[in-house]
Amino acid sequence: MVFAPITHRVTFALVLSTSTVYAASATEQPQPKPQQHARTTPQRAATPPAAPRQASGKLEEITVRSNKRAQAANNTPASIVALSGKTLQTTGVRDALTLARDVPGLMAETTSGSANPRYRLRGIGTNDFSANMTTAVGVSEDDVFLDSGASQGVPIYDLDHVEVFRGPQGTLQGKNTTAGMVSYYTKKPTNKLDGYVRGTAGNYGLWGEEGALGGPLIKDKLMARFAIVNRDYDGQYYNGTHKNPTGGYQYYDMRGQILAKPVENLSILVKAHLGRNKTMVPIDHVGLLDGGTDAQGYAQTSVRNIQNNGRTDATTRRSGLSVNAKYDLANGWSLADIFALEWNHFNVFSDDDASPAPIDYQENIGGVARVLSNEFRVVSPQNKKIRYVGGVYYMRNLTQSYSQQPLYSPTDFGVGGNASSFNINTQDAAVFSALSFDLAPRLTLDIGGRFTSETRSANGEAWAYNTDPSNPYYTGDRAVTYINTNTNTFIDPTTGQAMSGPPLHKTFNKDSEDASLKYRFAPGIIGYLRYARGFRTGNYNTYVATTSDFSLYNPEELTDYEGGVKARIWGGKAQLNLSGFHYDYNNMQVTILQNTGTHTTNAAQAVSNGFEFEGQIRPLPNLFGSFGVSYQDAHYTNFKNASAPTPFNGGNPVNLSGQPLERAPRVTANFLLSYKIPVSFGDFTVQTDWRYTSRYRFQAWSDAHATTPAAFLASPQMQALVRQSFSQNPVITGNVRVAWHSVDEKMEVAFWLHNVTNQMTYTNAFGEFFNRNISRYPGDLRAFGFEVMRSL
Repeated sequence: MVFAPITHRVTFALVLSTSTVYAASATEQPQPKPQQHARTTPQRAATPPAAPRQASGKLEEITVRSNKRAQAANNTPASIVALSGKTLQTTGVRDALTLARDVPGLMAETTSGSANPRYRLRGIGTNDFSANMTTAVGVSEDDVFLDSGASQGVPIYDLDHVEVFRGPQGTLQGKNTTAGMVSYYTKKPTNKLDGYVRGTAGNYGLWGEEGALGGPLIKDKLMARFAIVNRDYDGQYYNGTHKNPTGGYQYYDMRGQILAKPVENLSILVKAHLGRNKTMVPIDHVGLLDGGTDAQGYAQTSVRNIQNNGRTDATTRRSGLSVNAKYDLANGWSLADIFALEWNHFNVFSDDDASPAPIDYQENIGGVARVLSNEFRVVSPQNKKIRYVGGVYYMRNLTQSYSQQPLYSPTDFGVGGNASSFNINTQDAAVFSALSFDLAPRLTLDIGGRFTSETRSANGEAWAYNTDPSNPYYTGDRAVTYINTNTNTFIDPTTGQAMSGPPLHKTFNKDSEDASLKYRFAPGIIGYLRYARGFRTGNYNTYVATTSDFSLYNPEELTDYEGGVKARIWGGKAQLNLSGFHYDYNNMQVTILQNTGTHTTNAAQAVSNGFEFEGQIRPLPNLFGSFGVSYQDAHYTNFKNASAPTPFNGGNPVNLSGQPLERAPRVTANFLLSYKIPVSFGDFTVQTDWRYTSRYRFQAWSDAHATTPAAFLASPQMQALVRQSFSQNPVITGNVRVAWHSVDEKMEVAFWLHNVTNQMTYTNAFGEFFNRNISRYPGDLRAFGFEVMRSL
């Protein structure tokens, strides 16, 4: 039996290699005449440009590329949401965090504003916020996979479109896409001179500028495009201790692209980007003692007037360089190579007790990631009965993860500090292959596989230090070093007894597969069945409060069974999509936030069942509507020994079997309506969009039954308060936008109102039970502003 895993991996690799050879030989077979093949495979016909469709009252079609081919979204056998950059602009989506309100089933949460968001799809995601976290929802920008979580806070500007693929995408998109994939595609240089400038202003000190300019440097040979955005916002909350507004941000981002076509069949796109995001994060306070006080006697009296006396700023810096080269061979095959360097640094300060109390529980976490990646792929012609995509991928990620906690000493809690610094070296190599077969004029089979070998190694240390009150983040005065991988030191900091540490070097060999069967019932109407299995690699837990927190957890696997129907009807004026899915989740990675650290473990099993029903309609040339409903029942099926903060259940594990997954609302729904009113001097467009989200919880354990809670948490009233504070109640939020466009559509003036009903929302909550309080992170309230845009 020892040889079984090895045999399985060798067989899988042989299948990949064989498929490559077979696909290549298939192209040498005699092919049907072009006109005959056009009738049997209409799905590969070129997509007409969007402008004529809109002019004739039809819906816009977006071509997606996350499957490494250009294919209409409504003809792809998967559950997809594709949104144009223009749509995102009109609904007020400015960054990765706010993207979630436009996509049913997509959730985004954060403890550091838009600087470091974490996605969830169909109830699957991560609660880890360390620098070396691995996300379940993969993110890419212009075909570059963003392996570092801190680099995924992508500002949205000068964007062509975004694609959200639900379900595992591990065959063509790599590891860590068990939940799905979010792919951003920016506007590229063209031979046409174009550009725009946009100014934004609003209440609470909102001010922003954005612009882009692109065109030919040497016609047909060398083109370029440059885009930049800058945005400032004071925030909607007031910090009564520091006496300044909070909840705001300041970010800028810029990118430059040069597209060279030195010969007819070769294109080389060079892109560089640079940006910074600094957010002032407001932290709300819920006291757990009489009168809403905490252990230090503080009680917050106003939702908008908070009293954080520590730092709460979060900063992310990101930069990168990529080279995307493509060569078209004479026989219709193409070769592509995508090389990328990505660098990011994030740094988050948190006032954990969320109060002005003199004993100031605060912390600083962050890290630096340097990622090198290269993907080489081969793509066959699209006008063949058998089509192929395959290639190899390499990635190396060097991440330093650190933390500083001035009062969290494991030996002298409340007086001394705790610090850690770990380096995680990740090397990932993969081979992938995907084939499409036209089994019959209306029936297509897609199959794919990927074999990944990933090695992770760790080194670093953790120590308790004597806190200097005048400089609490100085960690140089060490009291005890309880982890040092270089000297193989692993000791219990309270007793000094030796402990065992995790292996410091581990290789994970895993495979991912998918298969889909698509049937075309009629022009514009398809049905599909899909099977996919993906994994998220194992990793090290580096946010430690004691020796046992530094641990290595195993990969998780998700198997997806789904089917759906997509129908483009009414002469292209309506599009309806329905998909249903069943997830089997094994060894699910769950991050539990303890009192002073985190612990990531593998839950035994979980399942998620649900569906998405989405549609667009343009009954009149000037009237457009869209809707989306997502339902999911995502819960643990076997997780009897989950950890929880010590006071919640007296230090004992809790049984989460049958409990819903965190941040997995049963229902999310979106609705948008837009109407254009022509006038002699242009037109006015009135638009409103709304989102409903049912109740969901922030932490895995917060709804569980505690059998041995601490005394101050034992009463039914206090347990109800804990459940309420660690959850978001059902909420409906809506936006309104009124815009005027000039006759030539090159000028726009728009007024917008966000969160019309002024709903209070929260993005996360932590239990600082040792201080007898809960810290929550409030979201945006009602805001208004206007925009002025001019294009060339």
